[in-house]
Amino acid sequence: MQQITINVNPSIYEHIMFFLQNLPKNLVDIQSQTETSLSHKPSTKAFGILNGKIKDPLEWQREIREESDRDIYESFKR
Repeated sequence: MQQITINVNPSIYEHIMFFLQNLPKNLVDIQSQTETSLSHKPSTKAFGILNGKIKDPLEWQREIREESDRDIYESFKR
């Protein structure tokens, strides 16, 4: 047998697994490994050029998005 490794977006994971599980069992050995939640935990510390300039990157990003959404909404009202 040959081995392949793929990284799959969670939105299509079930579809890929459905396809693989419907292949002949004697031709495919499926070994699924999901990533732990720790590896996708967003960082709450600023680094790089933002280090020392913002306290909480996630909160800063929310504020920027809210400002952008507000500006877009205001432009539609005109």
